[in-house]
Parts: sequence; structure tokens; C-alpha cells
Amino acid sequence: MAYATVQDMIDRFGATEMLRLSDPENRTAETIVAAKVELAVADASALIDDYLRERYAVPLAAPPASVTRAACTLARYDLAKGERTFPTEQMQADRKDVIAWLASIASGKVSIDAPGKTAGGGAGPRFEDREPAFSDRSLRGW
Repeated sequence: MAYATVQDMIDRFGATEMLRLSDPENRTAETIVAAKVELAVADASALIDDYLRERYAVPLAAPPASVTRAACTLARYDLAKGERTFPTEQMQADRKDVIAWLASIASGKVSIDAPGKTAGGGAGPRFEDREPAFSDRSLRGW
């Protein structure tokens, strides 16, 4: 599941930039290459999942706005990397900030508003509802 859409990218960075980044070789292009933007967003979402996987059930069913923003930032950076195009200093700084934020989430320093991992998926305590068949108490005297 992608955490952002082409429209999210346009809303955040503008149609002109998305047009330029989605088809950098075509100076007269008038249409955003949606498939290219969607691929960049999917890649960004997969990277986000890699960071969130230890603490949250991924993919997030209802990603908070901060995750959508992170996906857009990472996708923008990826779109700007090309044969003849390079991310700006601002794009590089924004990506670095997002990666640091994701690392903080992964380490537990920061939390997001999303469901945590289900039982059995994490390393938390586990409880049993009955005594095991063979224990020190049941085998006492044998």
C-alpha cells in the first residue's frame, strides 16, 4: 500500500515540479507521468515500512499525515535522481531529516499514531491461561 498519491505529491510540491520530475527529458511535456510518480511513492512506502516493521503492523491501514509527508519527501528525492537530474540541496536535507525521523521511530524514541504490532509479532511478554501439563509442581514426587 502506498502512503501517498500522485495528487498528494502535486498538492505538496506543485504540478509544475511533478511535471518536470516525472518527465525530465521532455521540456515540452504537458502531462505528469503518473506511473513514474506512483513508482517513486511505492518505493518510498516500502522504505518507510522497513523502518516501521519492528514496532507497527505494516502496511499502515490509515497512515498519519506525518507518514504521508515522509513518503512524498522520499519520493520527490527519488524522482529527482536521474541520468541528467540531481536532487537539490533542499531535497537532500529533507530526505536526511525524514530518514533520521524514521530511525527515531524504529528505535522507539518517537511514536506515531498507528496500531502497534499484534501479539506474537513483537518481543513483549506472553501470557498463558493455564498451567502447562508438565511443570515442577505437577511432576513433584515422581
